[in-house]
Amino acid sequence: MTFSLKVWRCGYNFAGSAMVMRIFLTCFITCLVFVAAPRAAVASPLVWDSPSQTNTVKDTDVSAHFTFKVQNVSTNEVVISDVRPSCGCTVAKMPCQPWHLAPKESGQFEVLVDLRGKFGKLVKTIAVLSPTAPTNLMTTVIMPNERNGLTMAQQTRIWGQELAATDHQAVFKRDCVSCHLVPAFGKSGGALYDAACGICHEAEHRATMVPDLHALKTEIDTNYWRTWVTYGKAGTLMPGFAATEGGPLNDVQINSLVAYLSTAFPRPLKGGAAEQNAINTQRTNSIPLKSTNSVADDAKD
Repeated sequence: MTFSLKVWRCGYNFAGSAMVMRIFLTCFITCLVFVAAPRAAVASPLVWDSPSQTNTVKDTDVSAHFTFKVQNVSTNEVVISDVRPSCGCTVAKMPCQPWHLAPKESGQFEVLVDLRGKFGKLVKTIAVLSPTAPTNLMTTVIMPNERNGLTMAQQTRIWGQELAATDHQAVFKRDCVSCHLVPAFGKSGGALYDAACGICHEAEHRATMVPDLHALKTEIDTNYWRTWVTYGKAGTLMPGFAATEGGPLNDVQINSLVAYLSTAFPRPLKGGAAEQNAINTQRTNSIPLKSTNSVADDAKD
């Protein structure tokens, strides 16, 4: 038994048997399947070594440390604009911001999780923000149900040291601001040293990795104090105090602090008399006028 099928399309009249209809339906269904089928995911230009990591800690640990390694496997540069943890107790530190990864280049960034007052299992995510390679990383910390007997003040001190080892500018952020940032506002010379430097270097319970400035005897050059005060040193607890580095000091304050340090902590100079004359000139030119920096002004507003 046959019947006629009339399909008007593009001005043409198709007539035929049931076979024609079956062919038409087959083609139609095939097209639907093709359109509805999910497209294959585009491979990310970044390959992460371990995008999900687990760290089992001891009852005495105050923090958990993670390192995320990545490689750009593409032929184009990849830019990571930021890495954002899901909670304030987790700190992620990129090598630079924005972070540029050239083709085939590898790199890594550090993550530190604050465990103060916590126990059991803690899961956090880190969002990687990138125009071409966004993703989410995950950290899991397994902690004993009973934590160490340290007081909160002791835990906070240890946490601050470990945080600074990951990000040496951390003393000017978060909970550390009230002790390390605000007290430096508007001060200069010896008063500035007491407020900004003495809190660590002159502390009764000075951390073992913080040097005793009174005991240092090695030779230095004329830029020694200025370089340390301005930029600090990455990978240590020494931050850069210049406002351009995220610190609280302007140029006038830095000059006054350099002059004070050069006098209060005299050190043998490389090159002898010529260097001594140069640093004496530097001290004379470093005497500041009383001023505050822009950070202090912002805090007052």
